Order: sequence, then structure tokens, then C-alpha cells
Amino acid sequence: MYLDKAKERAKNLYPLTGWKPTSCTHEEVEELERWCGHRFPEAYREFLLWMGRSGGGFLAGSDCFYRHLKDLPAAALELLAEDQFTGQLPANIFIFFMHQGYQLNFFYFDDGDDPPVYWYIEEIPTRVAFTQLYAHFSDFILTEIEGHIKGAINYSMRDEVD
Repeated sequence: MYLDKAKERAKNLYPLTGWKPTSCTHEEVEELERWCGHRFPEAYREFLLWMGRSGGGFLAGSDCFYRHLKDLPAAALELLAEDQFTGQLPANIFIFFMHQGYQLNFFYFDDGDDPPVYWYIEEIPTRVAFTQLYAHFSDFILTEIEGHIKGAINYSMRDEVD
């Protein structure tokens, strides 16, 4: 529903890469919700039930799948401490994504079924607050898919030139 556009675009990605996502089960999603004490926004639940265990190559190098999610709060605090971040992680958030230990993304549980995505990256050393990066979680996923499609096309075109 919220990720229909992303899922449609991903159909173009899979033939280019051979990637196949692996979903979480409903039980795994419910277990994560019990662990964090909140029901996930519908867009995020949809993501987990589509590719919550693995993107099959999509989002490789990022910690955003089932096996990583419980470790992200501690990793985020470590990143912020290393960067001497003067702000604090807000309450009522879910950190759903870290990339290579220098970037994190989260949403607020109470921001609706397709919440805005907030961002922190260590490359901006004077940061004292978090920035809204996307108006909706679905925008985050669609943008990532579009980037992977573009990268896969550029990679295949490079092979044709060589």
C-alpha cells in the first residue's frame, strides 16, 4: 500500500541485479514491536514484510534488516558519543537504518503510518540536532531503490563499453 510505487520500481531492479528480497514473518514483526514497546507505522511494517530479513543485495552495507535492528540504539549512541554530539536522541523514535557506522536514520512512532525520516551523519561535525531527510518513510525507500537502479544501469553500461 504505502510502498506500492517502490515495489513496482523494484521490479526493474531485480532483473538487473538478480537480487531477491527476503521478508520477515508476521511473528518476527510482532516480536520486534514487543521488544521496542510500540506498533510500527504501517509503511515500516510493509517494508519488514517485504524485505525485512534481506534486500537480497539492496541496501547492502547498511544495517537495516531484522538481524541488526536490536543493535542499532547502542550503535547510534556510540556514534553520537564519538562525534561529541551535543544533542540527545529523542524519545519515542525507532532507529531503523545505519550505514557504515557514520549515518543513522529514524522515525517517530507517533508521526503517522508513513512517517517522516530523520537523519544524522558524522560528516557534519557541528550538528546539534537531527534533520528531516524525507517527508515519508516510503520516500526514503523509493529514493534508495531509484539510486540502486541508476547504479545498476551505469554498471551494466560500463561493462558494455569495456
